[in-house]
Amino acid sequence: MSSSDPLATALTEAATATSSARLAELAGHEDAEVRAAVAGNPRVTPDTIDELAYDEDWRVRAAAAVNRATGSFSLGELTRDDDVRVRERVALNPGLSADDLQRVFDDEDWRVRAAAAANPAAPQEALDQSSEDEHWQVRASVGANAVSSMALLRTLATDDDWRVRAAVASNASTPSEVLAALLLDGDAGVREAAERPDRD
Repeated sequence: MSSSDPLATALTEAATATSSARLAELAGHEDAEVRAAVAGNPRVTPDTIDELAYDEDWRVRAAAAVNRATGSFSLGELTRDDDVRVRERVALNPGLSADDLQRVFDDEDWRVRAAAAANPAAPQEALDQSSEDEHWQVRASVGANAVSSMALLRTLATDDDWRVRAAVASNASTPSEVLAALLLDGDAGVREAAERPDRD
């Protein structure tokens, strides 16, 4: 796609523009990729981003779902989106209210629950709940989350799935005595994660 292509120009402008008026104009573009780029622009105004949160194209809604400018009401609506890819994205947004966070933690799809368990604003009670999830990907997200409690990391360091233990080993918040035990883990993948060069 050449630089003179109108679509390429619109995409670039949508992602980098700082003018609220221009972003509002581009938010009405016929191409969903352009609207998604606007929805991902950190300088988009709350009014414009909230409008894009209801776009017919899931890619636009997904971009709005992770933007810090998206309002709490729209974020709540996105946690109920029919498309799992949108719910997965919004589950990562630290701006979710307590009720909306709980909703994504209770989602029927493990991908959404795993994203919620990686949210830096996740409450400990919800992380405790996710640490017992049947899907290893959810438990691994808890193990990798820097806000997980020391007690929770100690528990997950003994998880049956090596990928969960590896996630704990890669977490900079993991207590030193737990890391020492993981360095002796029976799985090479766990030992490798615990031997990262940025460890003290």
